[in-house]
Amino acid sequence: MKFRNIYLAVALLATSVAFTACSDDDEWNQTGGGKVEMTSPARAFILNEGTMNHNNSNLIYFDWSTGQVNGSDLFRAQNDRVLGDTGNDILTVDNNKLVVAVNVSNYIALLDGYGVEKSRVSFEPYKNLGQVRSIDEEDGIIYAVSYGGYVSRLRISGNQLVYMDSLRVGDRPEDVVEEDGKLYITLQGQNYTDNRLAIVSNDFKTISYATIMQDPVKVYEEDDKIFITGYGAMYNNPWGVYDPAKGTYTELGHASVIGVGDDVVYTAYCETNYNTHITTTALGAYNVKTGQTDANFFKNQPAELASTNVYSISVNPYNHKIYLATSASDYVSDGRVYVFDGNGNYETSFSSYGANPNRIVFLH
Repeated sequence: MKFRNIYLAVALLATSVAFTACSDDDEWNQTGGGKVEMTSPARAFILNEGTMNHNNSNLIYFDWSTGQVNGSDLFRAQNDRVLGDTGNDILTVDNNKLVVAVNVSNYIALLDGYGVEKSRVSFEPYKNLGQVRSIDEEDGIIYAVSYGGYVSRLRISGNQLVYMDSLRVGDRPEDVVEEDGKLYITLQGQNYTDNRLAIVSNDFKTISYATIMQDPVKVYEEDDKIFITGYGAMYNNPWGVYDPAKGTYTELGHASVIGVGDDVVYTAYCETNYNTHITTTALGAYNVKTGQTDANFFKNQPAELASTNVYSISVNPYNHKIYLATSASDYVSDGRVYVFDGNGNYETSFSSYGANPNRIVFLH
């Protein structure tokens, strides 16, 4: 189970000035790879969150077709500076761009497909929005939630990010996903007592709300349904599904982490006894089409995985492999990534070369 302080941001200030963006005048580098040679199109990137207030987030590259990992910080090598403090989210755009949200450093960056930064928008000059948290993308528009209570829109224009506008949706929005023109946003509330999913219509004005679990965290879309996990009123990590067609929410079990792909929700329920400091992890796979859960989907897993904190689950859409990224027990040392094929068979593992691997994304 993740510590609560992994999710906390620094206190928000309340001034209101214009957004600023800085950009690189170079054209997109699609062939050279900047200072780091990358000859394979099968590129994967691990965003290691790092430890809050340590300014040690990083970006690690590996070739997902061969499994060869470059253990050095790709962002630093390509850009001659560190990524920043608490890298919280990453996504791909058009199979040749990356977008990264860095929570405590409070910016969103646009990178090319080799990790070279082209543009960034800082949220620091616009304090009432709060610190940026999570992002999603659709048709070249980046949707970003920030702890001041807002979802913002940024447009990708060539090699630049351009701020558009913002909409207040509720207290402490944590995550956002776009589906069929609407935004679905988890709201934690100022005292972590909110139990709502904010739904923003495609006019970016109208907001409705659905009742879900208390203190929700992550939200995903798969097969036209919205899957959510959170802390819950009892801090027991419920997870469930919101069906937009029916307007109903159904709780499905307990999972501290979920990941989606291929009409499946992959789950990990990590319970830590803080008296003994022993973690117990149960894995599973929920078939979205059938509504059935397979508690034995992950096969031949290493013994240590049953007592390790799973920090994120990512699915490669190109070869359907599943990557379970784990954090070290001290949340400071390097994590580890466990690889399973699309049928749940264990293949290998490797170091994440950074603390708290938040998410893995893939290009082809």
